[in-house]
Amino acid sequence: MNLKGFFKECHEKEVFKMLSIYVVSSWVILQVLALIAEPLNFPEKSLTYLILILLIGFPIYVFAIWKFRLKNLEKSQTGDDAITIYKSPFHRMYFSGLMIISLVSAFSVVFIINTNLTGGFKLEEIEANNKIAVQVFTNNTGDDKLDYIGEIASNWIIHGITKNELAQVITPQVVSDYTGMMKSQAATLDSKTFLKTYFKPGKIISGTFYKENNRLLLQGTINDGANDLVLISFETIDCDPSSPIDCVEALKQRILSFLIMEGTNMEGNKTAEETPPKYEALEYFLMAMQHYDEKSLYLEYLNKAILSDPNYFEPKINKIAYYYNIDEFYTTDSLIKEIDKNSRLNVRQQNILLFHESLLKGKYDKAYKAQIKEYEITYLDLPTNMTTMTIALQFVNRPGDIDDIFNIEIPMKDVVLEKCIQCGYRYYIKGLADVELKKYKQVIDEILPITKSIDHGYLKRPLIMAYIRSGDYNTLEDLFKLWDLSMDKKDLLALYMFTGKEFLLTNENDKAKIYFDKIINAEESINDPIDVAKSYYYIKDYKTSQTLLENIILNDPKNIDAITKLAIANYKNENYAIADKLIKSLNTLKTNFQFGAIDYGKAQYYAVLNDKKNTLNFLLKAVAEGNLFTPTSFQNDPHFLIYRDTQEFKDILNYWNQFL
Repeated sequence: MNLKGFFKECHEKEVFKMLSIYVVSSWVILQVLALIAEPLNFPEKSLTYLILILLIGFPIYVFAIWKFRLKNLEKSQTGDDAITIYKSPFHRMYFSGLMIISLVSAFSVVFIINTNLTGGFKLEEIEANNKIAVQVFTNNTGDDKLDYIGEIASNWIIHGITKNELAQVITPQVVSDYTGMMKSQAATLDSKTFLKTYFKPGKIISGTFYKENNRLLLQGTINDGANDLVLISFETIDCDPSSPIDCVEALKQRILSFLIMEGTNMEGNKTAEETPPKYEALEYFLMAMQHYDEKSLYLEYLNKAILSDPNYFEPKINKIAYYYNIDEFYTTDSLIKEIDKNSRLNVRQQNILLFHESLLKGKYDKAYKAQIKEYEITYLDLPTNMTTMTIALQFVNRPGDIDDIFNIEIPMKDVVLEKCIQCGYRYYIKGLADVELKKYKQVIDEILPITKSIDHGYLKRPLIMAYIRSGDYNTLEDLFKLWDLSMDKKDLLALYMFTGKEFLLTNENDKAKIYFDKIINAEESINDPIDVAKSYYYIKDYKTSQTLLENIILNDPKNIDAITKLAIANYKNENYAIADKLIKSLNTLKTNFQFGAIDYGKAQYYAVLNDKKNTLNFLLKAVAEGNLFTPTSFQNDPHFLIYRDTQEFKDILNYWNQFL
């Protein structure tokens, strides 16, 4: 059968008529849907989906014509069975046509999907990131002429973020440009929904402004880009309507501070500020922290931060800590009182202030509890972590707590140890705690490699203690040979003093004398007279020590430690009346903020007299008044060697634990 004969037979069997019914019906349905889609708020792609359905249905309809009409019609006309029918020329031509129709329909479906559902310009969705979107601030003044203020606000904030390289910014213009190019439903989305759907910024900055009582009021918020939660809503800023840039600048300062504070804080370190400080103040504070080990610069930048923003809490509290650490306790007290009287503090700030108040009063149980609360909030912050370790060990004598605090997973991969002051102190406190727990090998394994990066004398103390208490004297001597060549001479003399006292604790008096003699024989220009006097004292040359101590007290009549040792030297030289007078004279020196120093001196004196009752009584008073547990005090003080294993002495060491 040729093509002409096939078309003729199709006409005779009304195939074209039935196909036209499908085509016309499809056209009518499409016209109706196009008419009612918008009023009924049907999806934009409804027509596209219907065309796809009709295209897919067309070859199915053609097959149905054969199956339910042509097949039976041909059978009745020829009388042939089914097998013969399926082999007829018309059958072969019909199904060849059906195959062509199916291919055309399939091609059309693929083409429509590519060009309408996935084709054209389409902005790929971006994975959630740390980009920041800034929107034009909304004008709620009722005056369209002030729309420019909203644009100024967004542009000024964008400039601040990009200038300080805080993040990549998605500007309002970028959003406008992309929505203008979209050929899909995305073009009808509002800007905020568009941002969240396609750009997925980490944060969205938006705001509004209005007028009240002839003042311009500006409000700003930062939302989480993923879930639209408000991260921070800034306090309303007001200014003269003729100078809107003043409002915008003030808000920009707060926004930049918030972003920088969030960016510089490690996970687990949350700022104590109720609201972000002025950007200038934050810059000064961050500069202060960079110069933490340069005390004059550190204090200078703290003062500048406070001057720039008097409501900024963190530099104030760091200034308090600075004066406390250099034993300027009266200044510390006045600074605490100034904050307490003149500031509105949130709960966390009150807790931080309580910590410093408790330190100053020698109430270390309260200080420890307050510090633990702060630590639970900012446990990954290096200064907080270091401070918590220090309070636990040297203030309340809880060496068993140190491991858990130290082993928090603080990110240290990119830390330069030589420039990380807190890192060195953390290892120092950890080493001291492990010495108390008699983990001598662990101290050596951990601290020795660190001393190659952090070459400070204080970090060598735990090593010295571990080597001496584990009986490894030869390795210690080898280390001192290296230190003798590389260390500053004054720092080296301080280690000699520390090492000599450590040998006294192990009853190695001959070895102790070697190190005290090194101090005595050192050049006068690098030696400290008090260390020379103490060296004679510890090698039991009390006559020479007495003479040297008398000269020292002439120049420093309030030196409690020197008076105590002079009293002991006089007692050993059988000047009992003078010794008694000297030890009683300590009462006249009692002032605020001595933290049990006088009682501790008396405990040393009575320990030499073998007066156990007075020794333990004054030691208990010293602890209660705030004397610290250091590498040279209490259990580490040779004066109390014979008492260290008594239960009464152990109870004194655990004094603060009864309150925790």
